[in-house]
Amino acid sequence: MPPGKAVPPRSLNAAEWDHTYESVAARWDEEPPPVLGDLLAAHAPPPARVLDVGCGLGTTARWLAARGYAVTACDFSPRAIEEARRRTPDGSPVRYEVRDVTGPAPPDPFPVVLDRGVLHTCPTDRERRRFAAAMARTCGPGGLWVHVGAAALGEEDALDQSGGPSWTTEETFRTAVAPWFTVLDLRIADFGGQPGVTDWPARYAVLRSEA
Repeated sequence: MPPGKAVPPRSLNAAEWDHTYESVAARWDEEPPPVLGDLLAAHAPPPARVLDVGCGLGTTARWLAARGYAVTACDFSPRAIEEARRRTPDGSPVRYEVRDVTGPAPPDPFPVVLDRGVLHTCPTDRERRRFAAAMARTCGPGGLWVHVGAAALGEEDALDQSGGPSWTTEETFRTAVAPWFTVLDLRIADFGGQPGVTDWPARYAVLRSEA
C-alpha cells in the first residue's frame, strides 16, 4: 500500500475538491502510462468521442486529444476546470465542462467514457454502484466505460482503507458494475510512473454497457 499522503483524497464532495486544488499540489497528476493507450487502441481507437470524467487538471484529456480523440472533459469541481482551462493551450480541441456525472444523463450519450481515478474515490459499495449506474447512463446501451482505479491485490490491501483511494478487490469491483456492464478487458498495471507517488497497482478495465 502506498502512504495516504501520496495519493488523491477520498471524497465525493465538490467543495472539498475545490479546496484540494486550491491548497494542495496534485502530486498524482501525470499523463497515463502506455497500458491505457493500448486499451483504447484495441477497443476504442481514435477519432472516438470520449468523455473524460473527473478530469481534474485536464492532463489526461489533453493526452487523449493529442492522440486524435474528440474529447469532452468534465469535473464537478469548478476550481479544477478553471485550472484545466488555464493549462490548456489556445486552439486545443478539448471541451471542458463543470458537470456532476451522477446527475441527469446527457441528451447525447458518449460512446466512450473514461474514468481515471474517480470510482476509487467512492468509499462504499453503495456509492460505487451509484457511480457505475451513472456511467451506464452517460455512455448509453452498447457504450464503453474505460476505468482506471486502485486495485487491491489481496484482502489485506482491501481492508486497509486508512487513506487515499478505496482499494477494491476484483470481486468487489465486478459486483459493483455487474448490474449495468460486461467486463471486456481487465489488466493490472501501475497507475502512473512516479516512484513512491503513483507507482501503485491499478485496475485497467474496459466495460460495455448492457443497460
